[in-house]
Amino acid sequence: MLHVALSNIKTYARRYIAVILAVAIGTAFLAATLAVNSSTQATLRNSLGDAYKNADLVAYPDWDLLGDADEPTRLDMKDIAAIRDLPGVSTAYGVGYAYGQMHTSDNGYTVALQPVDPNQRLGGLELLEGRPPLSGNEMIVDEAHAEDMGISIGDVVALGNEQGKTENMKIVGIQRSSTNPQVAATALGGLSEKSWIQFADGQEDFGEIVINAQGPLPALETQLQEHFASQQMKDIAVLTADEKVIHDVAQMTGGTDQLTVVLVVFALIALVVTGLVVVNTFSVVIAQRTRELALLRILGAKRKQIRSSVLVEALLIGIAASMIGVLLAITLMAGLIEVLHALVPSMSYATLALNPAGIIIPIIVGILMTVISASLPARRAMRLAPLAALRPFDAASVKNRAGKVRIVIGALLALAGAAGLAYGALEGDLIIAFLGGLVSFPGILMLASLFVPSSVAGIGKAVAGNSTAGKLAALNAVRNPGRTTATATALLIGVTLVSMIMVGGQTAKASLNNSIAGEFPVDVMVALPGTGLQEAEAQDFAEQIGELEGVDATATYDFGSATAEFSTEEPYEVQLMAVDPQSFADVALAEGIVPKDGQIVFTQWPTEDASLSIGGQTLQIKSSTATVDGNIVSKQTFSKLGIDESQAFSGILVKTDEQLASSKINDLVSEIADITGVDSSMISGGVVMKSMFSQVIDVLLAIVSALLAVAVLIALIGVANTLSLSVLERTRENSLLRALGLKKKQLRSMLATEAVLIGGVAALLGLVLGVAYGLLGARSALSSMGAMTYEIPWWQLAVVLLISIVAALLASVTPGRRAAKLSPVEGLATE
Repeated sequence: MLHVALSNIKTYARRYIAVILAVAIGTAFLAATLAVNSSTQATLRNSLGDAYKNADLVAYPDWDLLGDADEPTRLDMKDIAAIRDLPGVSTAYGVGYAYGQMHTSDNGYTVALQPVDPNQRLGGLELLEGRPPLSGNEMIVDEAHAEDMGISIGDVVALGNEQGKTENMKIVGIQRSSTNPQVAATALGGLSEKSWIQFADGQEDFGEIVINAQGPLPALETQLQEHFASQQMKDIAVLTADEKVIHDVAQMTGGTDQLTVVLVVFALIALVVTGLVVVNTFSVVIAQRTRELALLRILGAKRKQIRSSVLVEALLIGIAASMIGVLLAITLMAGLIEVLHALVPSMSYATLALNPAGIIIPIIVGILMTVISASLPARRAMRLAPLAALRPFDAASVKNRAGKVRIVIGALLALAGAAGLAYGALEGDLIIAFLGGLVSFPGILMLASLFVPSSVAGIGKAVAGNSTAGKLAALNAVRNPGRTTATATALLIGVTLVSMIMVGGQTAKASLNNSIAGEFPVDVMVALPGTGLQEAEAQDFAEQIGELEGVDATATYDFGSATAEFSTEEPYEVQLMAVDPQSFADVALAEGIVPKDGQIVFTQWPTEDASLSIGGQTLQIKSSTATVDGNIVSKQTFSKLGIDESQAFSGILVKTDEQLASSKINDLVSEIADITGVDSSMISGGVVMKSMFSQVIDVLLAIVSALLAVAVLIALIGVANTLSLSVLERTRENSLLRALGLKKKQLRSMLATEAVLIGGVAALLGLVLGVAYGLLGARSALSSMGAMTYEIPWWQLAVVLLISIVAALLASVTPGRRAAKLSPVEGLATE
């Protein structure tokens, strides 16, 4: 039967184009998902492993080795010196950072400083030019931030530590910028080991010690473990550099491949929709070939042979389509990596990594999916007697046994799932709501044969009017309810998921924005770099910022710390933000946080005290839940508290226009950073948080929508496939209509209306389900965070509906042309 299968594929090649496209896209999606996982792991190894690339072993405190009552070990320079003295150790170096402020006369950055080994062999540092720092007034800085600050070797910068001490430092070397995403956003620098200890003010604390061996590695690893055990450092683990990178990747991903899990979910969605298209295609193709199959049976072919020939066809198509899909995925991923390298040179460490499983699994899944999808219509076809007439298969309905069982099961699933989804939404239980949605949606799909054909017929009659083509389209769309339901269901799945993500994301964004607005009493907060009050400079910056577009008001503040004495609590060091009550009232968003003289708006933690004492001054406490960096007092009160002004600093508060778009906030932050010389990463506030959340949600929505668009694309291929096969199946009928006076234009219009009815009804039902799932899902996930703000993106949903209708209309173009080209005489002569 292999010869028969090959002949059928050659004869009916055009009919299988949609199947090949659907399987190839679904397989490509799965292959790309696995490639993203392996490539992400490899890229993280290139970036997270930056500090270990020259190391043999890494020693670090492992929280998993600690007991409940144990304190973690702090690694310091003494530990590094002890390891350097061990036999078998070539050298050892600590990876740790002390943070300070580095600035010139024009701008400044927060800088993370490492101690530098003069030999420059470890630590992930790589000098591009110059030399390591040797004396106390020398330092090196990374290439990217040296370029941003306009500094080079020989220049002098001011470097201040957290204790407020500032020194002038000479740049003696430029190091390669780190590829580690945990530190790459911060300016990186290096000091000599002795200078670094002084800068850290005795607070040195290394996260890891990286070690080079001069002998056998296993022996040194054992020696190090024995050394730490003898020093009672039972929480210090020793791993090879490669093992440490794998450990870091697992820590960063929570021990699981969350990205892969998400992508696999969407890949499975695409594969489910692909399966529906394949089943539908083979059902109609086999129905068209019933006479041919019956003739083979009469000539002696057995049922098993006929079924085998159909499955061989599916196997060959599955192999070809799956291989095409995998090649497509590899090409796409390689192209994306190259584009990333070209657009973002700093991401040169991003790499494409493929493994055998990532290639073999998608091919096997694609083949199995195609064969399994074809087996159902093949089994149905074999039930026919050899002389059976060509007729479509019955759909599941209340008129047949299979339909009754399916409808009962679907109803039970839909009701049980809806109850769980509603309960989870009301109680704020995401797990129950998720399980409810997971159960209810398949139930609704099983019931689709009850409401999809009737919806298509009802809407078709409503929009047809007196149009002959419209009335015929409405009748044709429901002539084979099973095929119409399968086609519409594929599109319904994609549209439901797309609209659910849109509604859920928009509701999440609105709820988070309102929650943030309630917590943050100011839109933007800018702390000026350096120490010492700079009131005149802050006022000048505030006036310049006030002239920017999108800014409503500005105010200045002073920030310092002092020891507060309570009546019922131990003395604590509190942070103080001093403001001018009048100007602060113009920028404050929350009511009741404007302080009076002699009053402190206490925001750091709840307290039962009515007053506290600072520097001999008694302040009345007014508690607030607002999220501010410090407790708010008036500037007049601040001046009486005896705060050391050399340890304080000034800053600016900004109120933005309520109509300022989220997309403009980053531009405003950049303009403020340019005016003040502050790194934009150090500018905070409610509007900045809202912008960040909005961007994250928008990016997630864009990614998810793009992923789900694959499912919608496959479903629309199914619509085109159904129409093509329908045209072939109804050749004699269409020719008879032409002979009775139906014009070519009317025939094409009939097929276009049929496609729009199926696509439009599926999209409309999907939108209704998506809105319901999105609102209930958002409530179950976010209601525990506070008051919910429900928001439906009507315009976006309208675009989804419009795209579905237009795409379905385009899908009818080729079948319509094919039907119109055939003359009535030729069509009536077709068997």
